[in-house]
Amino acid sequence: MIKQLLLFSCTILLISSFIPKKKKEFIPPGTVKINDTLFVDETEISNFSWLQYQLWVCNKYGYHSQEYKSVLADTLVWRAKYTDNEPYVNYYLRHPAYRDYPVVGISYEQAVAYCKWRTERVKEFICLSKKYDLIDFEYRLPTKQEWEFVSNNGDGCFSNGGKDEKGRMTSNRRRPIEDTLSWNGVIEDNADVTAPVYSYWKNKFGLYNMIGNVAEMVNEKGICKGGGWRSDLEDCRVGKDIPYTKPTAWLGFRCVCVVKKRKC
Repeated sequence: MIKQLLLFSCTILLISSFIPKKKKEFIPPGTVKINDTLFVDETEISNFSWLQYQLWVCNKYGYHSQEYKSVLADTLVWRAKYTDNEPYVNYYLRHPAYRDYPVVGISYEQAVAYCKWRTERVKEFICLSKKYDLIDFEYRLPTKQEWEFVSNNGDGCFSNGGKDEKGRMTSNRRRPIEDTLSWNGVIEDNADVTAPVYSYWKNKFGLYNMIGNVAEMVNEKGICKGGGWRSDLEDCRVGKDIPYTKPTAWLGFRCVCVVKKRKC
């Protein structure tokens, strides 16, 4: 009986060694799966992610190169009349305390270049890891339709970034004067400007800050969506197109990744 069991076990092991193991499903790093082909960044691109990009370009091309200068975020966007934001000029992008805050001061062209760079780096990782089936994919800015779909949890109607049933703020946006302070004089949240990318509640797709915090670029140049920390509720409507002409302190972005299997 023992010999029969040993023989059976050896046979199973021998057969299993010839059965190809199913490779893992490819989930693009940093993203949440929406469907079989569309993946969306869980959060806005952070200062830390952008600094990694800057460092890679600096190491490859040199500190004084034009390539490096072209990827530098514009920290002077914090310098505006009648504001006390001067410390953010020096500290917001570079200080470790702000590493998980959304990057701002980025142009449309810089955001597009980042998406291209990210695609290339992840493809390098895929080639080295050999954990996944042959696939083709691309990180890019979302279309307006894609952005609106995932912001509304896939619903057809447009939602607002207001308050929940308990009266709590559900997004980082401009608050009316009467809502700025709570009953004991304490501000409702700790966000003087932006908030960390994992703040507030994620939506049904698992995405943070689709509304508020920073407005997000789409692939149509000059249009952003969702409103930011300086936006009122009207601009935070999912269906509202917000124009921009240059980098600002309230404008950031997140990527989507479109995946398709590559034929052998």
